[in-house]
Amino acid sequence: MKKFKNIKSAITLGAVVLLSFATSCRKDMNGLNQDLKLLPQPLLAIDGKEASILLPGMMTNIESPVNYIYQGQQDLGQDEYAGYTTTPSVFLGNVNNFTYSFVSDWVDYCWDVPQQNILNTWLQWKLKKFDTKYPDLYGIALICKVFGASRAADTFGPIPYSKIGTTANVPFDSVQEAYTAFFADLDQAITLLSAIEDKEPDADQLRFAAFDNSQFGGDYAKWIRTANTLKLRLAIRISLIDGAKAKTEAESAVSNKYGVLTAADGGFFMKVSGENPIDEIVTSWGDMRLGAPVGSILGGFKDPRLTKMGLPADDPDLGGKVEGIRTGIQLSSGTYSNFSKLATSFGAPLKIMSVAESYFLRAEGVLRGWNMGGGSAQSFYEDGVKASFNEYGAGGVDSYLADATSTPAAYVDPKNPANNAPPLSNITVKWNDADPMARKLERIITQKWIAIFPEGYEGWAEFRRTGYPAQYPITKNDSQGKVANGDFVKRMPYSGTFTNASKAQVDAAVAKEFGGDDSPGKRLWWDVN
Repeated sequence: MKKFKNIKSAITLGAVVLLSFATSCRKDMNGLNQDLKLLPQPLLAIDGKEASILLPGMMTNIESPVNYIYQGQQDLGQDEYAGYTTTPSVFLGNVNNFTYSFVSDWVDYCWDVPQQNILNTWLQWKLKKFDTKYPDLYGIALICKVFGASRAADTFGPIPYSKIGTTANVPFDSVQEAYTAFFADLDQAITLLSAIEDKEPDADQLRFAAFDNSQFGGDYAKWIRTANTLKLRLAIRISLIDGAKAKTEAESAVSNKYGVLTAADGGFFMKVSGENPIDEIVTSWGDMRLGAPVGSILGGFKDPRLTKMGLPADDPDLGGKVEGIRTGIQLSSGTYSNFSKLATSFGAPLKIMSVAESYFLRAEGVLRGWNMGGGSAQSFYEDGVKASFNEYGAGGVDSYLADATSTPAAYVDPKNPANNAPPLSNITVKWNDADPMARKLERIITQKWIAIFPEGYEGWAEFRRTGYPAQYPITKNDSQGKVANGDFVKRMPYSGTFTNASKAQVDAAVAKEFGGDDSPGKRLWWDVN
């Protein structure tokens, strides 16, 4: 965390727009709290005439490639709540997000980044009428918009979304309202891109390829499949609260003529310019280490992907084992620094959506009785595991899928036995169609959790929705009773970046959605398990 506390600054709307393809954060929501008709044109001037120049900043800020911003946006919360990473560093006297005492300046990034660099940029599309002038490029913008905003809604709850640009004091959408708008935006994006792809198959290379920061090389068909997969992800998310809507949206995504992501497409990764932020946080700053559940679950499974995710620990007490640290424990400086680092590389792209997730989503869809394109839950599950092994370059997938005996291992902390814990589950890898639905779902979600590592936003959301895979509770709880001992954080409370901009709208949203209690222990609309 060497740079985190010193670099963050407030930036004017005009400067942000001019630098929309770079990453920046600020402390207000002025860009959202303006009527589109009132936005002054000089402040919205963009260096370049084509709308394409607005896209790189939108897509790269789904998950920021800037080290200190990535740390604030993701690793100081979601990555740890998902069980993927833990810090060995003692921040703020070890009273912070990890012990459920939320640091507003850290939490700010979870909203600042998508609001500043995605939603505000979307306003520029509307103001300049690029949405009608370049409908295919606008489809890409809408996909980025939903990626960024859905992550924020899954973190906080209600957010400003569907009414952005209609009033000077934007009301917040409830989570249910936001999800309805997400589906509508994705449908529009799919329609716009499909119309161009059907009519002009080379248009993507002429208008978009040079601006595509993903690994898709500007291929509209792959972006359409990504939009359908995101739609399927969001449908699965609401499956326990609105099964009919979920089924309709999921089947629509799969039955679309372009379909969802497959192994032939690869996953949705974003290229970085320079050093991967995870690599720097791990190797240069020393602020990120592997989470304990990764070592426990994959170690117990004898999963060959474990050594692709984490390095053998340098601590002699661990004997070269790949082992992580529990989140939210009593820390002392240097005690856990030599536990396993994440296996990173300098220029590695950032994973936004693993292609394996597409198969696991369909596997769950089949479990729920939905038409997922003709496959079985078992076939989609096994295809998901195979896709993940392929992504990591791991061998032995057939024997792994046949393993009906290996289960997650117990966690042993040689530094403090008070942190020792029994295995998180007795789930196995091999599919058993005779198992009850709950056990089959646990098997699917456990393998999906492994496959989407280290994307903590999705890992945390799915843990809250399903309870799988089981996690180790924190042992140092500084929530002042807002999260019960042994329980887990359900959301992040609104930070200063929200309340400084419009406390009245925050209060109204909290009153409507959470009974007036802006607590980290309050469940989101879709979190009913």
